[in-house]
Amino acid sequence: MRSVPGPGVSPTRLVLLTGILALTACSSTPTPSAVAPVATPPTQAAPKLGLVEIEFRGVGTQLQARALQPLTSQALTDTDRPCVVIGSSLSQSTVDLGGKRYMQATFPVTNNCATSLQNLTYVAVRRLGTNATLGDSAITSMKTFGATDAAVAIATQILPTQPVYVSRNTIKVDQATASLQVFDETTGGELATLQAQVDASRTTYDLLPYGFVTTTSSGGRVIPVGETGQVTFALSVPLQASAAQDVFSFRMLANATTNSVTTVTQGLEEQDVAGKAAVEARAAALSGSEIRTLLGPTLTPENLALNSSAVCRVRTAGPKDAPTATLVNAQGTLTVSPPKTPLIVGGTQLQPIPTLTVNGKAFRTGLVIQSLSPASLSVTNNLVHPVPSFPLTRQSGTVRLSTCQQTADVVMRTSPVVSLSAGGYHTLAVKPDGTVVAWGQNTYGQTNVPAGLSGVVAVSAGTFHSLALKSDGTVVAWGQNTNGQTNVPAGLSGVVAISAANSTNWALKADGTAFFWGGYAPDGLNALSDAVSISAGSSHELILKADGTINTSGSNSYGQRTVPAGLNSVINVASGNMHSVALRADGRVFAWGRNTSGQTSVPAGALSGVVMIAAGGEHTVALNSDGKVFDWGDSQASVPFGTVLSGVVAISTGMYHSVALNPDGTVYAWGRNAEGQLNMPANLKVMLP
Repeated sequence: MRSVPGPGVSPTRLVLLTGILALTACSSTPTPSAVAPVATPPTQAAPKLGLVEIEFRGVGTQLQARALQPLTSQALTDTDRPCVVIGSSLSQSTVDLGGKRYMQATFPVTNNCATSLQNLTYVAVRRLGTNATLGDSAITSMKTFGATDAAVAIATQILPTQPVYVSRNTIKVDQATASLQVFDETTGGELATLQAQVDASRTTYDLLPYGFVTTTSSGGRVIPVGETGQVTFALSVPLQASAAQDVFSFRMLANATTNSVTTVTQGLEEQDVAGKAAVEARAAALSGSEIRTLLGPTLTPENLALNSSAVCRVRTAGPKDAPTATLVNAQGTLTVSPPKTPLIVGGTQLQPIPTLTVNGKAFRTGLVIQSLSPASLSVTNNLVHPVPSFPLTRQSGTVRLSTCQQTADVVMRTSPVVSLSAGGYHTLAVKPDGTVVAWGQNTYGQTNVPAGLSGVVAVSAGTFHSLALKSDGTVVAWGQNTNGQTNVPAGLSGVVAISAANSTNWALKADGTAFFWGGYAPDGLNALSDAVSISAGSSHELILKADGTINTSGSNSYGQRTVPAGLNSVINVASGNMHSVALRADGRVFAWGRNTSGQTSVPAGALSGVVMIAAGGEHTVALNSDGKVFDWGDSQASVPFGTVLSGVVAISTGMYHSVALNPDGTVYAWGRNAEGQLNMPANLKVMLP
């Protein structure tokens, strides 16, 4: 560690402030807190959050940090003034190690706006024009201990970090105040959304893709109206050849923004086994959060946070297309593997997953998805939108994936085929020639397929009735009709997906509108216009929206409609008897509702890369990208002990039984057989998706 002279004072040893936590205290993680609904994008009427300059001055016990909130005009009215107030520093500290001085300061932030603020983040600003920031960075001024202007080149070497402390001559991240955020700056990406929050008149302000997020005292990311959170600014400054040349003071320019995306950053200072665990714990404390890992030189497969996305470059100076300084600027290898089966219309499977291979470790990465052809094949939030082409057929389109300054094209197929469906006590299947076969209980004629029915592309089995979707977008129903569930509404057409439940049916049209008939009224969801997938259970429904969130309808007697707070990026939903299941784009499974048989107890650590889910009476089934099947819940519906299912391309569940479609078109069934659910027709071949 270095001793440095302050202007007009004698040399002093650097002393860590009491704000630096002891080793035992720094292993703690934030208390989980509720995450508010996703914030709506900013509009012209959005609150003015304002610019600030953060000044660091001095070192060691003499360090001072303050926040200056500049005003663009002395004539501003009260309505023009920023409604977010950043107060006097609560704590500050410095430490020298490895040729760098790590400096950090924590400030209180009060929300005086009219609405709660989600992920309130101070994003670094590069200012252009006559009053440009130094070296195209976010630094506005620098002085040395020798009372001279510091070399401009140093500005581009002042870099963001996580807040740190030193333990046994090793830098450790202070988990209690970890605040570093990094952003996707691809065209139309996350940073572009944040940039829109800068006042339109400030055309000379360019946001850089890093910042520091404000948290509540419990570690949450939503600051309610009138309440105060805190934000920690943490930066590293390079030490110079002599103490007199070291930077004594500098200012950083930042703009306050809100962000609908909740992320956790695995920084360069926490790329070891302990750091990996700490990052995962931070993410677990924030429901629905994403992990982003900087591709640092020490990153290894063992140190990579689970389910994280790669961050290949973080620009810290210069324009986006020609950065002059970066926090990281690594190169990985982008590889794309198309899925083994097409994507079912309605988003029931993941897209092809691009991977970055770094140090022998392949992992998911952030990407930009563009539909190249045909125009009807569009992708949003990892969901394939219904394809409005009739008759309903398989469709192919080229999708361009971009990440880390690399691009790759892959052919993606969509299909209207849901060719295998297990109902309450019976099963339906579509044969390759478009005809339907059925087996199991037939108390109400639910397995009596209408004579001459052909051209079928999808089926859905209810408790005691059956539905079939034809390639022309029309629907046919048969079986029990006590609540009108087989009375298909006259004129119903343009349907691309169907779902049958106890006594209610749902139909999804190509334009994202949803219709129901039979059973009970669906709480006004009949007017929903942005649905991409529907799953009807015994007494409730889950409707997956194009933005990856879930709407519900029906009974909530066991909490089956109580979607976990903050759950987003969903690509698949499944309704059971009294429980619900959701699959996120990162392959994670969430379940809630009645748990009498463990049907919502998702196996910890056993599932990864899940691409499809199904919910039965009191059991749940998941299919991963390797074609392996996992199930949990009701023991009589479990896969027989010792049975290994692999290469499976689709799954479906009934009340007490389940079925899986093999890649050769054959079917495997397991569970209860009291009603003949497992008695499949001989030599059955089912249409593949």
